[in-house]
Amino acid sequence: MAPETSISAERTGGRRSRRRGVPVPYDFRRPTKLSRQHARVLEITYESFIRQWATLLSSTLRTTVQVQLDGIQQYSYDEYAASLPTPTVMAVFDPQPLAGSGILHLDSQMLLRCIDRMLGGTGAGEQPARTLTDIEASLARGVVERTLTELAGSMSTLMDLKPKVTGMEQNPAFAQAAAATDVMIVANFELEMAGKHGAATLAMPLDSLSAALTAAELRVASPEELRMRRQMRDRLDDHVESIPVEVSFRFNATQLRPDQILSLVPGDLLRLRHRADTPLDVVASGARVGLAVAGARGPRLACLIVPNTEETR
Repeated sequence: MAPETSISAERTGGRRSRRRGVPVPYDFRRPTKLSRQHARVLEITYESFIRQWATLLSSTLRTTVQVQLDGIQQYSYDEYAASLPTPTVMAVFDPQPLAGSGILHLDSQMLLRCIDRMLGGTGAGEQPARTLTDIEASLARGVVERTLTELAGSMSTLMDLKPKVTGMEQNPAFAQAAAATDVMIVANFELEMAGKHGAATLAMPLDSLSAALTAAELRVASPEELRMRRQMRDRLDDHVESIPVEVSFRFNATQLRPDQILSLVPGDLLRLRHRADTPLDVVASGARVGLAVAGARGPRLACLIVPNTEETR
């Protein structure tokens, strides 16, 4: 999976420290839709959430539970669901007033340790990778609902979130919470209890979440701040438009057998599987960005950009 927006963390001496100023590769073929400012607001909000969540789990399980935020990333729903293990616990909830569905995923083995504690055990033993029983699923739903209540409290400064659990799945393939291409903002958490570690994720729909963050931002921003932001955005747009980008023109691929490739010598001619009336691909960083036809301008070779018939249909 290729994350597009990432707030990463690293461990130093047993504690986590945020890496500032470290360049992160950006995939222009899959543009980030969550602004840096919104990502920072979410990071602060989730840092508040994990403190409340750790307190909730510690009081419920009668032992110390630590929760850490490991990053915020952008995925399509299909990529996110494919990254989850099977079996797992995947709670789908309605994040009212946001549109779409949210997902709280909990590592099944860590959740079984929590249930072991809730039923009087130590929670320290190894747990098998299995689905939950009906009783365990009921206890897990209670943990999820209380967790979402803490999430709503931590997001109270941004929106009046009223999450409601609509379903619990233990196989990600059966949880049709969104369309495959819908973009989700996924927060990754690490839980630690009795020396055992487990993972959890919180996925929210990007479009409705971004709209809520923008609305909250406008409520607190002064007219001068809004003017400065517009000016900075305009300057950024101007600079981006003037950045040189290397492009190339590509013929359709031709297949050869290994023995044909090994027998090639200077002067050999290869027949290209590219019709004379077929446009060339205009390629930047391996991605096709347009079509062109080959030609000449004076003594120099040139290409003329032509409309993409697939896009104009």
